[in-house]
Amino acid sequence: MRRAAARPEETGSDPVELTRAQRYHGARLVASAAKDAEDCALLLAALGLTAADGVAETPAAVRRS
Repeated sequence: MRRAAARPEETGSDPVELTRAQRYHGARLVASAAKDAEDCALLLAALGLTAADGVAETPAAVRRS
């Protein structure tokens, strides 16, 4: 018998919540493709990211996330 999947609000988990590593790599990718700082800020905001997402204490810290 098939059942409908539980809604995220029912389980308390967000199915599209990004990991720390995904946020880091996404922010770095946006920064590398942006025309300038203003363009970068606009693109990051549109994706729900911040400039701080692209900064890691150490590269190993991101890989472990």
